[in-house]
Amino acid sequence: MDSFLQVQKSTIALLGFDLFSENREMWKRPYRAMNVFSIAAIFPFILAAVLHNWKNVLLLADAMVALLITILGLFKFSMILYLRRDFKRLIDKFRLLMSNEAEQGEEYAEILNAANKQDHRMCTLFRTCFLLAWALNSVLPLVRMGLSYWLAGHAEPELPFPCLFPWNIHIIRNYVLSFIWSAFASTGVVLPAVSLDTIFCSFTSNLCAFFKIAQYKVVRFKGGSLKESQATLNKVFALYQTSLDMCNDLNQCYQPIICAQFFISSLQLCMLGYLFSITFAQTEGVYYASFIATIIIQAYIYCYCGENLKTESASFEWAIYDSPWHESLGAGGASTSICRSLLISMMRAHRGFRITGYFFEANMEAFSSIVRTAMSYITMLRSFS
Repeated sequence: MDSFLQVQKSTIALLGFDLFSENREMWKRPYRAMNVFSIAAIFPFILAAVLHNWKNVLLLADAMVALLITILGLFKFSMILYLRRDFKRLIDKFRLLMSNEAEQGEEYAEILNAANKQDHRMCTLFRTCFLLAWALNSVLPLVRMGLSYWLAGHAEPELPFPCLFPWNIHIIRNYVLSFIWSAFASTGVVLPAVSLDTIFCSFTSNLCAFFKIAQYKVVRFKGGSLKESQATLNKVFALYQTSLDMCNDLNQCYQPIICAQFFISSLQLCMLGYLFSITFAQTEGVYYASFIATIIIQAYIYCYCGENLKTESASFEWAIYDSPWHESLGAGGASTSICRSLLISMMRAHRGFRITGYFFEANMEAFSSIVRTAMSYITMLRSFS
């Protein structure tokens, strides 16, 4: 449980929030969100670069990638603002349920700890990929300028984001200020993405743990009487239903986020894939390759977590099938009632729970579809160049 709380605190604190305090104290460190406001301020200049380069496919694709990144970053930050109270309520529910289950036995606490360890590994990998992409995005312009000056004796000023400013960036002072602003704004893309995506990973990991605990309990339930068996099963079914309700709450919060993530990721992958195919043997190729890996991992996290949640929630059906229900039942109407409740529970568990983005399901099939669609877009873009 401590690991789960630590993940939530560390990710949300990156943006200056404290979901564990009262509403009036939620903006505990609002100055940390200045990087998000800086990317909102630089957005018009990125849009100007897109409009300026609309006739050049290569430059247009590069500017479009930056535009899509800023749109997604600003959208995720706005969703954090909008859903902050819902996140706090969800976290409180998780804390209560995790505490209750951990107190019932060491085996249940071990299931929760294993889920949080796996979540910690995934979140660490995700953060590392995002920080690597951010570092390359900030360093690459300087590297390209250095190589250009070394080979040709002259270097054109370049920025982390393709922007069209109304001032002359060839002046050193203007360039330095523009570069710092652009590099600082790029963190406004990283932090909302890392915060929302790692929180989603934490939520789904622990929901899978709750479903595993429900499976563990139903497989090992055995009462001395029909009344005791019914009482034990009622507690297990209550845990399963509570987990489903929390899945529904989580899905309602993340539906617009998943929809936007998948749509923008598809466009980003096709643009980045095109840029990578053009600059494969150049210094930019390393940057685009890391960026592609980050976008793929970002989409993969939602699909992987959605697939796991669906699998674990549906596995409750087989847990009921494997349970020793026949050893705890005798003759009479009471046993018939228990059998009926088991059958109804199996029918509900058969459907499982699906994380959706309104009109599609977040699973591995959707992930494959995103990659295939991006590949087809890359082929189309190359035909225009």
